[in-house]
Amino acid sequence: MATDFQRIPVIDIATDGASAEIGRACETAGFFYVTGHGVPAVVVDEVVAAARWFFARPLPEREALDVAGSPCFRGYVPMGITGPGVPRRLLEAFQVMLELGPDDPEVQSGSVMHGPNRWPEANPAFRTALEAYYAAMTGLTDRLLGAFDLDPTYFQPYFRKPLTQLRLLHYPPQPPDEAVQGVEAHTDTGAFTILLQDGTGGLEVRNRGGDWIAATPVPGSFVISIGDMMQSWTDGRFVSTPHRVANRSGRDRISVPFFANPDYGAVAVPLGGDRSRALACGPHVEAAYRAAWPLAERA
Repeated sequence: MATDFQRIPVIDIATDGASAEIGRACETAGFFYVTGHGVPAVVVDEVVAAARWFFARPLPEREALDVAGSPCFRGYVPMGITGPGVPRRLLEAFQVMLELGPDDPEVQSGSVMHGPNRWPEANPAFRTALEAYYAAMTGLTDRLLGAFDLDPTYFQPYFRKPLTQLRLLHYPPQPPDEAVQGVEAHTDTGAFTILLQDGTGGLEVRNRGGDWIAATPVPGSFVISIGDMMQSWTDGRFVSTPHRVANRSGRDRISVPFFANPDYGAVAVPLGGDRSRALACGPHVEAAYRAAWPLAERA
């Protein structure tokens, strides 16, 4: 059983002993900050600037890239969009995933999880910034996969053509007494998330006692959260912890989550070896995406 926590640890992953610290954090909070990650500040600054540029565009420009027009869950997610069982959220988003060529077997298979990203034509630098950040997060994902205080080579074979997703999120300011939240209390579906947050704050993590712990922004860091898939994969050793966002700062909030999910065909067998609880990763993520967002028919 996971022990309780009162703070979210900050771990310098460039130091000796970081793997053990990560293991302890995954077993207790299911959340931790990483520093010493080596991601250039310019890459971070440019993706945040790209997000601010996009969400400041006129609504018709954003809606021209509506996710409802994509056959593979890519593009703009308007404010307040809901899916079955998903409450109204006070946020808007732009999302991309791994882009494979049209001749790639995964694309040729017709899977709704593979296909082209959608980009605004007015600003090529927007795409450049997101692709540079995506590449940096892919590298950090590989680094973390080898630092989970387990066999350092165990997870890599499951992330060859991963279902990783990069999202830009904009939370407008909300009145202090506004009932609706940016994002309701939830756990993440996939393996783990790498989150970049601006200095606004608003992310909170629930400990075992039911207290909400503020994930206060730490300059130069990323927040790592364990998802449901990794909890199952590690046979409950790592914990997927509920978290929420409410932006009552009086100003706009930008965050950039990168969802690290394995390949579509990966099967996550709990480390204890119980194959009866094995998780088919691709269908699991696809079901969550279908529940959350509309999907255009393929031509």
